[in-house]
Amino acid sequence: MAGKRSPRYPRLPLNRAVELVERLYKGAHQTKVDVDTAARVIGYTNSSSGAAAVAIGALRQYGLVDGLRGDVQVSDIAMRLLQPMNDEEKVHALHEAARNPETFGQLLAQFGGELPQSNEPIKAYLVRQQGFSPGGAEEVVSTLRETLSSLPASPRPSLPVATEDDEFTDLLRTPPKTVASASLSAAAESTAGELIVLPLGAGCKAELRFVGDVTATAYDRLVRHLELLRDMLVEDQDKGAD
Repeated sequence: MAGKRSPRYPRLPLNRAVELVERLYKGAHQTKVDVDTAARVIGYTNSSSGAAAVAIGALRQYGLVDGLRGDVQVSDIAMRLLQPMNDEEKVHALHEAARNPETFGQLLAQFGGELPQSNEPIKAYLVRQQGFSPGGAEEVVSTLRETLSSLPASPRPSLPVATEDDEFTDLLRTPPKTVASASLSAAAESTAGELIVLPLGAGCKAELRFVGDVTATAYDRLVRHLELLRDMLVEDQDKGAD
């Protein structure tokens, strides 16, 4: 009886895939090339070798190349990594690429954006819910952990432009790093359920209520939630303008 075949997943970590797409960009820039040519450019004899197939497959799953099965081309997300306008754009592109593989995205969603310390619940989820073989689940966890460990920290959102509101203007005069540190420090020292009010502009304030211990990880997740809400608001405004 044939062994159980696991669903598709990148068999190389993101940092290795970025190295390969950098070679492809240096050799072919954004020109569309056939898979055999791409394999040779990134260091393999031809695309039929197992190692080359693994490499090209990883580039596709991370979204670092576009194209049908017969050809590839350095993608837009890869260009934001290789030729970024600024550090923030590169960091966002890395985080986007890390979540592009369907299996990786499902795992991060299942565990609230951060993997548990133990591999056992992750492997159990992959085997029981996603149909992976035990060996495939082990490899997925290893590749995803290496990918996440190579990611730089997500950039903090920049402070908005100053307004006439005196309280808000005073906040803006404080260096961003100090504001973030002060807010986290105040939250960490506050008692459970205490309300924290942050001025955001004329007639606009945010009210935060922390329950439980405020850790650096919890703070990062709060920032990501706020960034998502901001993006949703921008999309809604753009749709309304059309």
